[in-house]
Amino acid sequence: MMKTEDYCFVCGSRNPKGIKAVFNHGQGMSFSELTLSDEYQGWSGIIHGGIISALLDEACVYAGNSLGFNTVTAELKVRFKNSVAPHEKIFIEAKAEHKKSKLIEAKAWIKKLDGSLVAEAESKLIIKEKKSDNKIL
Repeated sequence: MMKTEDYCFVCGSRNPKGIKAVFNHGQGMSFSELTLSDEYQGWSGIIHGGIISALLDEACVYAGNSLGFNTVTAELKVRFKNSVAPHEKIFIEAKAEHKKSKLIEAKAWIKKLDGSLVAEAESKLIIKEKKSDNKIL
């Protein structure tokens, strides 16, 4: 299994500067809801696009890993639709599909409480190992 020290910037509970997002995941899907604080903004009153991209990336990886693999991101394409303000609740979702022996494709999106789309992403994940036997493919 790939090593973790629970220090991931997006989901690690031990990272004092991290987002600490919690993702529910299973059967090729992942979901999280959260509110980001002022420290994650770029321009005043707008959450930084890099933070939005990191959340989309994490959602894709959780969805891919829920298929029974440990993966890393090979490619991430993000399209921004609307800004999100600090302290505004957002919903992050992703769906993944195993395409080839070493490739999973995933899509993710972030929406606001009113359902408006903040950003969406397409991702290609490289399979590093199968979770059940910890053998590299």
